[in-house]
Amino acid sequence: MHLGPTHHERFYWRDGSTIFLVDNTLYKLHMSLLEPHSIVLRDMFTMPAAASGSDESVREGDSDERPIKIGAPFTVRKLDNLLIWFHRVDSTVLDVSALTDILELALFLQWDTARHFAIQALKDSGLTASHRLSLAISYRISHWIEPAFKDLMDTPPKPLLPRIRCYSDNTS
Repeated sequence: MHLGPTHHERFYWRDGSTIFLVDNTLYKLHMSLLEPHSIVLRDMFTMPAAASGSDESVREGDSDERPIKIGAPFTVRKLDNLLIWFHRVDSTVLDVSALTDILELALFLQWDTARHFAIQALKDSGLTASHRLSLAISYRISHWIEPAFKDLMDTPPKPLLPRIRCYSDNTS
């Protein structure tokens, strides 16, 4: 039995203006709050609506039956993390995974304040040099690349000899 999309328990607001579908979850968000922060959202809502063969009295995003469908890189978890940060929901502590989600969506949406927040919070989170380098390359944090690479080169390698001995001892 296939169930239709469900309303998000936290981010489906009765007085929201636009409905989005991510995976099988409906969000009803206040675009007037989000749009000023993101070039992508601003452009999306200033473009004229495309003509469609269906009932044109209901625009895409105006009802649960015609939500704006958004796919990759969006997932429920990633959008939740971005909205938790934006709305400062309760006292939720954002871990490295949540901050990385915010960084990814902020880059996609061209949302500078979210991107700067995530970069600063990740910088203060004690990431390893290899993790910083990976994030820098993946999410275009150019000012992290050289310091992370230098830290990586200054990190002494872990000795291989004890691991090699362990394997050789087990083969006799």
